[in-house]
Formats: sequence, structure tokens, C-alpha cells
Amino acid sequence: MASRERRDGSSGPDMAGTSLLALARQTQQARINCSEHFPKNVFRDSAWDIMLELFAGAEEGRFLCVKDIMAISGESATGTMRRIESLEEADLIVRRFDPYDHRRMRVVLSEKGREAMISFLRHLFEVGEAASHGNAPIQPISFSPHAPRRPPNGMRDCS
Repeated sequence: MASRERRDGSSGPDMAGTSLLALARQTQQARINCSEHFPKNVFRDSAWDIMLELFAGAEEGRFLCVKDIMAISGESATGTMRRIESLEEADLIVRRFDPYDHRRMRVVLSEKGREAMISFLRHLFEVGEAASHGNAPIQPISFSPHAPRRPPNGMRDCS
């Protein structure tokens, strides 16, 4: 499926000893688990699946081609191309010709897309010194039933 290509600047272990790659894979698994509990396609947005796999692929030193993205998205070729175009218009991904086979297009995260994914994963899991749980697995703060809820910046707590 996806080819191998080493990439400089891999994030490596994060502050809490968990790599951003592991957090991305954990997020992917959570998305897969939704399909076991809810009707298919109810919580489906292939843009997230694409972004997560592009991030994970880059961290693993792989690149993905448009054909790989079609397999990941689970959508028709037309639907997948619409997703790719909308992500590209938002400057989150970039399409490039494969230097070894100009019939193929590689899809990679743009710098803006990579920064957004890093920020998203860190926020989702609140990785850092304050979120360190010793040997306990890091869990998404939004899914922790006993986690104190904080209103988003600029909003007041209505409770």
C-alpha cells in the first residue's frame, strides 16, 4: 500500500513519554471503535481519517499516494477527491508528483496541517507535565468521565 521514505524531524517521544504517533494511532482506534457501537457512517468524516493517517505515515517515514487515500477514506473516488481538494484548499495537505513515477500523486501534510495535528493531539490528550499519569495510559481528556471540565477560552462556566 504506502511506500517507505525516511523523513527528518520525526516528533519522537513526547513530554509524557508517549509519542505523537502513538497518540495518533490511539485516536484512529477510537474512531474505529465508534463503528462497533454506532450505525455505520453516522460518525464518519473521512477528512479526519485522512489527516490522522497522513500524520502517522509521516511519523513512520511513509508517504501516501492518492490511491492509498481512497482506500483509507472508504468513500468513492469522487468523494475522496472532494475531500482531498477541500483539505488542500484549507492548506492542510499538499499533492506532489511522485519523483519516481509521475503517474502517481503523493499526498502529504502541509506545515500548517502538521502543526494543526500536533496541536490537536496534544490538546486532545493534554500531554505534558500536568497530565502525567505515571504508568497509566494517556487517555483523551474529553473521554475521561471524572476529568474536570473547563469552558473553552473566552467562555464562562454556566454551571
